[in-house]
Amino acid sequence: MKLIVSMRNLMLSATLIALTGCATNQSPEMLAKQAEFNRTIPICTDEKDCNAKWEAAQLWVIHNAAFKIQTATNVLIETYNATDSTPSIAARVTKEPMGGGKYQFIVSVWCDNIFGCQPNSWDAALNFNRTVGAVTP
Repeated sequence: MKLIVSMRNLMLSATLIALTGCATNQSPEMLAKQAEFNRTIPICTDEKDCNAKWEAAQLWVIHNAAFKIQTATNVLIETYNATDSTPSIAARVTKEPMGGGKYQFIVSVWCDNIFGCQPNSWDAALNFNRTVGAVTP
């Protein structure tokens, strides 16, 4: 009986180590996506530009997140949380002041699946940045 319990503990420990290794091991492709994400965060420079980009952000969430919008204010768009091990994405967008009348739009994308999201969270976030960043009033 002790041997079975020890083997279970050993297998559980090995699984946790493997999963932790996967979570912290970032490939060059992943690092490139993160760098592109940071480089392409949408910025607005005046009220008209901010309104156009904020509307585009809301539409992006509506068209790309699998969950309904729970909160929509002038600084936050957030869907209901991803549940039930789904790979479908949930999203949060914040409009954050940078000073001088400029704002940046920061998106967070996630799911409730240990194997990853569909689409991939970084790909979805990059799509958000490109879509919203391309909007002009």
